[in-house]
Amino acid sequence: MAIAGDTSTIQDSKIHNFNVPSSIQDPNLASYLRTWQPASYKRAKSFPSFMYTSEEVYQLERSLFFSKTWIYVGHISELSGANSYFTTSIAEIPLLIVMDRQGVLRAFHNVCTHRAAPVAIGSGQCNRFICPYHAWTFDLEGNLRGIPNFEDYEDFDPAEHGLKTVHIDTWGPFIFVNMADECEPFETQLNELPALFDGYQPSEWKRVHSIDYYTDTNWKLYVENNAENYHEPIVHKSSYSTNEVSWNNSYDLIQCEARHYYYLQHTPHPKDSSGNHGFKPELIHPGLTEQFMKGSSIVSFWPNFAWIACPESIIVYTIDPQSVSRTRIRWEWLVPDTAAAQSPENLERLITLYDRVQQEDMQLLPLVQKGVESPGYVAGPFSPSREVGVHRFQELLMEHLSGRR
Repeated sequence: MAIAGDTSTIQDSKIHNFNVPSSIQDPNLASYLRTWQPASYKRAKSFPSFMYTSEEVYQLERSLFFSKTWIYVGHISELSGANSYFTTSIAEIPLLIVMDRQGVLRAFHNVCTHRAAPVAIGSGQCNRFICPYHAWTFDLEGNLRGIPNFEDYEDFDPAEHGLKTVHIDTWGPFIFVNMADECEPFETQLNELPALFDGYQPSEWKRVHSIDYYTDTNWKLYVENNAENYHEPIVHKSSYSTNEVSWNNSYDLIQCEARHYYYLQHTPHPKDSSGNHGFKPELIHPGLTEQFMKGSSIVSFWPNFAWIACPESIIVYTIDPQSVSRTRIRWEWLVPDTAAAQSPENLERLITLYDRVQQEDMQLLPLVQKGVESPGYVAGPFSPSREVGVHRFQELLMEHLSGRR
């Protein structure tokens, strides 16, 4: 993958006046939304404190873009074929992901249309969903099929009480949804990402492990940490010193750019004494192109999907706000579909290594949260060579919150 040395962002939004919702109580937030304008990453400053601490901001984020943009919800392997489902929630919005009898992917709000109980819990296989509260029954297409004790209700039309549908699409094995009534095609948000990374053939990798991490940190601070490399040789000093992690062994050679809806970071792998890039052949995806043998990549895709990808593993992130100052991060480990790559010894090595990297970030980020809550916090500038992804992320967020996109 070739990443341009020019890290300038692309301005592709139409600027217009924004009428601040009358419900906003904080005058500082109202003024910031009304007057914000995009600025070059060489001149822009980071968010003010209230963007990380305000309940009003968090509720705006839930309503103005977590409910209206394409968000990552899970891996296709969480479904086990026809008649299977799993439940999840993103930004406290409960969702139901289904593969129906014909193998068609569907998504619904996991909310019964009677009295709001979840119609499904956990994951599994079934022929229908029966609400655990009052036993309203829905088929896998979301249609209401059973309504106990409603014989005397006047003019009741079951067709008007099906589960509320959600747009659903995929990028390889990765499932995304959009909860808006009308939305732009998923391809618009993806742009050229699939073409850039088809060489990884992510659908052929095996999902072998997942874990949920929780941090007392605003979700944006976690995304921003993943959208820059400024911190890597400092926070991850131990793995830098030993070259254990393929994406951080050549800090001076990192290439990055932020454009459209994503941040890309590429690190070339130095050759070892044998002339290759230090990976055991039996642990590498058999179909990996030479292009992806030469380096590792980090992607941060708006707003809550990210990965770390190298020839022997792909670590996939789901970033899920739990409240204004708490975030769930699910990490999923994908490895090549070979016996050697899936051996207990190899998996233990990868899981232990990347868990340590994650813990290094998790120890620091709650302290950053305390910092932005402090009266001593001052919005700082961005490193023009290291923090272009943070700038683009904040730019996208403000374009949505201020009504400019």
